[in-house]
Amino acid sequence: MIVITPKLDMESKEALYIQLYKYIRNEIMEGRMEKNSKLPSIRTLCDHLNISRTPVVLAYEQLLAEGYIQSKARSGFFIMDIAESSFFSSDTLIEEKNNILSSPSRLYHASKYEEVLYDFGYGSVDLENFPFIKWKKMMNRCLLPESSELLLYGDLQGDEELREEIAVYLHQIRGVRCSPQQIVIGAGTYHSLDLLFQLLKEDVSLLALEKSVNDGVQTLIEQYRFGIHSLELEHDGVRMEDVYKSKAQAVYVTPSHQFPFGMTMSVNKRIKLLNWANEEQAYIIENDYDGEFRYNSRPIPSLQSFDQNERVIYLGTFSKALTPSFRISYLVLPTRLLERFRKKKHSYDQLASPIFQKTLQMFMKSGDFERHMRKMRNLYKKKHDILLQAIHEYLGDNVTIIGAGSGLHILLEVRNGMTEDELIESAKQRGVKIYPTSVYALEGEQSAMPAILLGFGGLSEERIVLGIEQLKIAWGME
Repeated sequence: MIVITPKLDMESKEALYIQLYKYIRNEIMEGRMEKNSKLPSIRTLCDHLNISRTPVVLAYEQLLAEGYIQSKARSGFFIMDIAESSFFSSDTLIEEKNNILSSPSRLYHASKYEEVLYDFGYGSVDLENFPFIKWKKMMNRCLLPESSELLLYGDLQGDEELREEIAVYLHQIRGVRCSPQQIVIGAGTYHSLDLLFQLLKEDVSLLALEKSVNDGVQTLIEQYRFGIHSLELEHDGVRMEDVYKSKAQAVYVTPSHQFPFGMTMSVNKRIKLLNWANEEQAYIIENDYDGEFRYNSRPIPSLQSFDQNERVIYLGTFSKALTPSFRISYLVLPTRLLERFRKKKHSYDQLASPIFQKTLQMFMKSGDFERHMRKMRNLYKKKHDILLQAIHEYLGDNVTIIGAGSGLHILLEVRNGMTEDELIESAKQRGVKIYPTSVYALEGEQSAMPAILLGFGGLSEERIVLGIEQLKIAWGME
């Protein structure tokens, strides 16, 4: 039997029975009272709410009249299946329920409720090759009684031994020079950026950014009310003239694989950007979200590795290397910002699970992470090459590929007369989910030629080819 505890206002001009009726009706409509559930008897509800019999009787009668509940002889009152009620249409109810209950949509990959055959989401990774057995074995060790401290809050800065492993890994793979004491573990990129912006509030009133930026980063920046200066993008990174004119106290860049356009910042521009930051005493925020993956050229060290004056703040994540669900990111802070962090000039509380942190630390220390990364680089390179080959074979000169050679996504400029929305919708009709790029424009500008984002990490080699073949049909490129 359902327990009903509405908020009844005895001083309200609205009658008690109407308040009770509206409460039960809304609970039913919003799915919190399931069909066929039994309501409390009139006497039971009167006693529970400490009200007279009349309001309860009148509320139940109104619900009965409108078809929300039904009365069964000698059994009581039960919730009706509203979708089958003659008072309501199923379509209206489904739409209303979806409007109330559905979560905000995300651009990373298709949801489990979407019927998608080929999902080119850039946030997807290859889950079939995740090291389930090894990870489970190490996580089980974290859940033994002798590791019970992992069930508590954990170190505010993050597991110390994990920070030691990350420092070694970053130096070997990305050339980052830092001590474990400079690293702060976060619960995802936006979580780490949120902390960073709190630490920067004293120094930064104007922030310069690449003209196209992840939408989540844009939303986060808006909350801090930084002044914004857009930086034009060239084939080798941000246009330096825009940086010089910006008068910004900090610059946000994705130099290893610009998101979403995919270009890599040249060494020459990296040096110029560092010189500017040193002269202006400004900070560079380097988001190296997928810098581990380069396929057709030698690795380029991080921007931070060139820094001699602690002007670069390095931001990274394990979302691409492992899986986004673990929510483990990290900041490498210059000394001045590290001091602010330790003086708690922020509202930050360590949210990345201590259990996941310790599991990752053991995974890295054992050498299994390094082996996993070698395997995934080879796998993603193969998928990357298959994707490019399929595009050349099926789409030919109708498209231009942008940002190939690194990361887990590319962009596709399409020349068939369709708009971005039309390209996405026609692909959807063929069971293919592709993603827009216009949403990332910092100032709402849209390029003359529509560009589509294609992620390939989560698709098998076969489905990559089949998906591109379907795009050929959807876009009329027979």
